[in-house]
Amino acid sequence: MKILEKAIKTFEERGTQYGDFVTRFQRTAQSLTQLIQAPVTGSDICKMMIVEKLSRSHDNYLEDNWVDIINYAAMADALQKEEKQAKIRPIK
Repeated sequence: MKILEKAIKTFEERGTQYGDFVTRFQRTAQSLTQLIQAPVTGSDICKMMIVEKLSRSHDNYLEDNWVDIINYAAMADALQKEEKQAKIRPIK
């Protein structure tokens, strides 16, 4: 499947551009927790991004949305495993 190959390439490119996704999503979760005054984890951020990408794809097709969903799902999996193993709770 070409889309999986594209997703891997995009993941690697974004890692080079933006750095480690674990650190980024944890930072985003901390910021959002403060903003909305409700607990949020890094895996929650990935889930929200998937919802956003699904919303964008509702009326028109862009392969990029599906590539991003694949990558957000993979990152959510890794983050949630880490959160469970470290017993990371949403920041209150």
